[in-house]
Amino acid sequence: MDMAPSPAPSPQPEGCRRDNTGTIKDLVVLAVVAMFLLHVLGSLRRRSSHTLLHSIVMLVYTLSYPLVSCTIVLIKSSSFYYLDLAVWAVFLLLLLGSSDSLTVCRLSDIDNWKSIHVKHLIKGFFLVLIIMLIGQAVPNGQRTKLPYRYPLYAIVSVVILKGYVRIASMRTVSKSYLSKKVKVIAEYMQQEHMEDNRPVPFDPVSMEGYRYIVAGEKYCIKRRPWCTPWCTPSSGGGIKVITVEKIWQCMGRLLLLERGKLLKDVCLSMALSKMLNRRFAGFKLSEAGLPKTHDFVFKGLLSGEKPHQRAFRVIEEELVFVHDLYYTRYSYLYQKGRYIAPCLPIAMLALCSWLTCLLVKHYKDGSLLGATIFITVVVAFLEAYQLYLYISSGWFKVALIRSYINTAFLRRSSGSCLEMIIGLLLRFKAFGPWKRRLGQYCMLRELGGKSRVTNCLHYATLRLVDKASKKGRKKSVKLSENVKKAVVDSLLGSNGHLTNGVRSLKKNRVQDHLSWACDATATDGAVTRTIVVWHIATTLCEQQLDKQAREEDTVKTASTLSKYCMHLLAFAPDLLPDHSSISESILDESIDEASKLLKEAKGKNKFEGRCEVLMQISTDDCVGDETRLVAQGVHLARQLTGNIQDSTTRWKVLSDFWSEMMLYVSPSDDARAHLEVLARGGEFITHLWALLTHAGVLNRPGPKDVV
Repeated sequence: MDMAPSPAPSPQPEGCRRDNTGTIKDLVVLAVVAMFLLHVLGSLRRRSSHTLLHSIVMLVYTLSYPLVSCTIVLIKSSSFYYLDLAVWAVFLLLLLGSSDSLTVCRLSDIDNWKSIHVKHLIKGFFLVLIIMLIGQAVPNGQRTKLPYRYPLYAIVSVVILKGYVRIASMRTVSKSYLSKKVKVIAEYMQQEHMEDNRPVPFDPVSMEGYRYIVAGEKYCIKRRPWCTPWCTPSSGGGIKVITVEKIWQCMGRLLLLERGKLLKDVCLSMALSKMLNRRFAGFKLSEAGLPKTHDFVFKGLLSGEKPHQRAFRVIEEELVFVHDLYYTRYSYLYQKGRYIAPCLPIAMLALCSWLTCLLVKHYKDGSLLGATIFITVVVAFLEAYQLYLYISSGWFKVALIRSYINTAFLRRSSGSCLEMIIGLLLRFKAFGPWKRRLGQYCMLRELGGKSRVTNCLHYATLRLVDKASKKGRKKSVKLSENVKKAVVDSLLGSNGHLTNGVRSLKKNRVQDHLSWACDATATDGAVTRTIVVWHIATTLCEQQLDKQAREEDTVKTASTLSKYCMHLLAFAPDLLPDHSSISESILDESIDEASKLLKEAKGKNKFEGRCEVLMQISTDDCVGDETRLVAQGVHLARQLTGNIQDSTTRWKVLSDFWSEMMLYVSPSDDARAHLEVLARGGEFITHLWALLTHAGVLNRPGPKDVV
């Protein structure tokens, strides 16, 4: 039966407001563009630290509510009723729900989940009301029902479910709820490592005795003894609590193949993320300091021919789980009704296709058809994109493996159709876990790098834009395998006993001449002063090399780690041991000292000229003077070049020192600082912090124990 043509606008009484459909269309298209940016750029946040990307995401996220509010007001006050308005109003709900890859932009938004929920309900109510009013409009005196009301109503239902998933994901990481959930893991680990009850043999290679929970911790609540009856198969063949040990013991074909090792490591990353969440919630790590914990990292995770590759792969995936738990709704794949989340994009794809067919079939007026079709197609594309992100995520993989372990006939039916489908789904590859780049800051190169434009914007925007600092612009280089290997080799050599570079100096037999530069007797800012002094020395030594020598592995490793530590000091001091205000003060004083020395010596503006001038200044009586760190760095550079004639040995000393120093500065009690940086591209020091946590190394030795 043919439907009537799209109704003409309703008659407009004299004095009534003019038609604002064009404005509404522009705002709705703008909303769709905003939704596209949230979907695409939101999924890239943990892979990039680019300021522009994060600024766009924050801007769109912040303006989504006023944009929807303004459009709602215009639609509600419109004098003309078009059937397009119903479609546009429905898709505005999607913008309110943002995207699956972006639940919140900041941690502070999580605890405000109730207020965000209320905003969703209010605006959702008005949009549904508008749809009903448009559907009951009586243009030209004839009541006409929406020809595509059924797919619209279905889409509204799906959008409401998507909003519920977002709110539920935010609620699970709110302080009150997360503390209860993490408390179960904390108590379980405390009971698991009580050796006075039952000494359990352990093997960090076969994972025997490592009962780290991968899934099912809710069954551990109020169970005594902890989970013992729940870690064994039930009458239905399933296992209530999935542990790392059980996954390694599984004889299913998918987990025995070569790729099965990678899938097992994904499950291990999930278990480690649950354990790491205790630090974010403020719980004690009861297993820290035990031989079993130490061996898990040093004899298990760091074993093999190339230990750094597996260790960082596991830690990278672990931090992805942590990031997703707090900033996205992928964690809903691990909750009750977990398969609802990936089914919603599938339903939206089907409904958008249905709606598009009806629009093409029944729409007679083509003036607004193009915009409506465009919006529908864009939404369908974004839903397909979100479906791919769901399937390729580690959450989905672990959920599938969990079902695979708990379904006996899948394991017994080797090569079955269902097993092949599961294996195919497990092959979907996700985006890179983080940016895999190291920030670089060279103090002598960036001297005088203030921006007058930024300062003008600072005052023009009433201090909304930060004032230009003395530190210059952020730069970065790709994290190389050599850097990761050098740090892991240093960790294995230390066996978990961290020092501030002294061990590497003793190993290279130069501690008598250079140990003064590792003085840790100062109570405030000792780590910052050591970093500044050795950075100046490393920079001056590197400048004396030719281009070919700078490409050697030890030179690049030492230079990269030196500039990375300075980058943390300049742009992320909260991740370092010293108080951020002390670190910033010492760095500013050092920048002023370098500028003064170069000015007094009539230094050149170019970087090479600055290094030449500094190497010629007097450094008498500078050792021990906490206000002359640049001069101390020059003195150390002279000792390195004078006492160590062989360039290869000199750069081995520097490479070993910075590898050890990188580990020394990694332990931290400020877990929130690491959690916040995960949403801004991540930092290498966070990966080391997590690795040391799982090895039971939570603190560095005191000043008296270092030297």
